[in-house]
Amino acid sequence: MLNYRIEGEGLPLLLIHGWGVTYSMWEKLAPLLKPHYQLIMIELPGIGGSPQVEHGQPYYPACAEEIEEVRLALGIERWSLLAYSSGTRAAEAYVQRYPQSIERAVFLCPIYLAEIWTLFLHLLDNTPNLTIRHWILSHWRLYSLILALGFNGRPHPYTSTWKNEIELQSLDILIRTLCEIPGKGRTPFASTEIPTLFIWGGRDALTARPRHLRPNDIVIPANHSAPMLAASKVAEVVLPFLQEGKLVSAPKQWRSRRLTQNRDKKRLRVIGRTQVKRHKTTRRRFVLRKKAAQSEHQLL
Repeated sequence: MLNYRIEGEGLPLLLIHGWGVTYSMWEKLAPLLKPHYQLIMIELPGIGGSPQVEHGQPYYPACAEEIEEVRLALGIERWSLLAYSSGTRAAEAYVQRYPQSIERAVFLCPIYLAEIWTLFLHLLDNTPNLTIRHWILSHWRLYSLILALGFNGRPHPYTSTWKNEIELQSLDILIRTLCEIPGKGRTPFASTEIPTLFIWGGRDALTARPRHLRPNDIVIPANHSAPMLAASKVAEVVLPFLQEGKLVSAPKQWRSRRLTQNRDKKRLRVIGRTQVKRHKTTRRRFVLRKKAAQSEHQLL
């Protein structure tokens, strides 16, 4: 059975971590959630203290079965879930397989990848040499990937923390959890009747959020490290949804900042158009004066 940790009291809330990290990644968000919920923080198959998935068994469907086993072992009738990053694909498989076990679902930084990172997964999957795969996902190269994709190139102590934790995991599991993502990250999330909230990072360099947001798509001011560096903003939209099914469009400060930015952009466009018109008018006057001067010279 999957390794798990329980904190808090109240209605059960399942937390599913992201790629290569354990449930320790919830250290910033868990304190904001556990006053309201009993948190069941699992470690997916092959990660941390959880047993491996058998070779030949599809990884994400296996995750769904293992998650359901935890629910049954704890005697929980229904629970809500909050999944992060690649964990959203494990949650997707679980929602599709056991919808009757789920109250509400939140997908944080859901893995729908930008096309360039899908190409990287194809390259990784088509590289049979384990030495090369290990070389790609180790040392400064792994650190650089985490820094660029998780933290937008801005160093933070959590960058090294995540790198060190990821390097403790089995290389086989790290590769499987990447290469077995549906459509290498470009398959849209399957529809479901379960109330579902998608939380996208407005500065997430890894994912490609929808161009046209649905009512249950929320954008917050964060990059892919949202549960660590933007925990309060995550909680601000997660709790109303889990408690009341309420969709909070965006944190107030983020909305006001975006409105200000939009107003500034419009103002700059107006100023730009005005300057262009002035330039054209000045140019036209100059041409007319030049023609008049030439005509006067010819008459003389």
